Amino acid sequence: MDLSSLNTFLVVAQEGNLTRAAERLCLTQPALSHQLKKLQSELGVQLMQRGSRGMQLTEEGLKLLPAAERAVRAAAEFSASASSLKSALSGKLKLGSIIDPGFLRLGRVLKLLASQHPVLQFDLTHGMSGRVSRQVEQGELDVAYTLGQPGLPEYQGQFSVLSLTQFRYRVIAPPGWQSLVNGRGWHELASLPWIWTPEDSAHNRFLSTLFGTAGVRPNIVAQVDLEPSMADLVRSGVGLSLARESLALEAAHLEGVVIADKVSVEAELGFICRKERRTETAIEAAFDAVGAVWRS
Repeated sequence: MDLSSLNTFLVVAQEGNLTRAAERLCLTQPALSHQLKKLQSELGVQLMQRGSRGMQLTEEGLKLLPAAERAVRAAAEFSASASSLKSALSGKLKLGSIIDPGFLRLGRVLKLLASQHPVLQFDLTHGMSGRVSRQVEQGELDVAYTLGQPGLPEYQGQFSVLSLTQFRYRVIAPPGWQSLVNGRGWHELASLPWIWTPEDSAHNRFLSTLFGTAGVRPNIVAQVDLEPSMADLVRSGVGLSLARESLALEAAHLEGVVIADKVSVEAELGFICRKERRTETAIEAAFDAVGAVWRS
């Protein structure tokens, strides 16, 4: 049975007029009448008849109308599902993450991507912002979160950048160090013991710039590459470190660490890809998902 004939039957039943039905279907009246007669012949049932008010459903046509509606609707849904599978975004998205997933809202982003593109696979790489940004530059990653100065000027050249949020780092010190850090600027703080990070870390870039501007070199006593390790060393009395303001305030409240009151570092979280790859389908989907989550 031709579905177009079923659709013709539905439109004529809705319009009750061959002229209007033909206009809706972009058919001539003879072609429309032929389809309707062909359907009735195949079924062996008269579906419609002419009346004083135009085309009217017969008793048989009235009974079969709901089934015809279901059949046409099911065919449309089937076609839409097939088209969706045909155009479904597939392949693998290589994504670089930094710091902790909660701050990135990474779980929500991946959940949204998975619901919108169920065939798309994710390959996650965790690292420092400098490293994952370099991997994006070299084509080893498709997209990545990154950290930088407000406005992310260091990424605006060859990267397409989505700004997500600005935040502040604070200098944290071991419990009991209030007299050593309060009222002190970068020049004075440099002489205290510092817990340092590798060159690929945003902490390293921020602090190197600030101490360089102050014309001093920090007193580095340890180097670690994980934020939890840095916080643990601060709590243990080893030295100073940077911490996101929310984490610094929590640590001060729960563990008694000291927050230096005269210095802070402004920063911004962003999402990047190579500029020439921005319109690739998987990358476009990733930017859309990240943007949607951070706007909500």
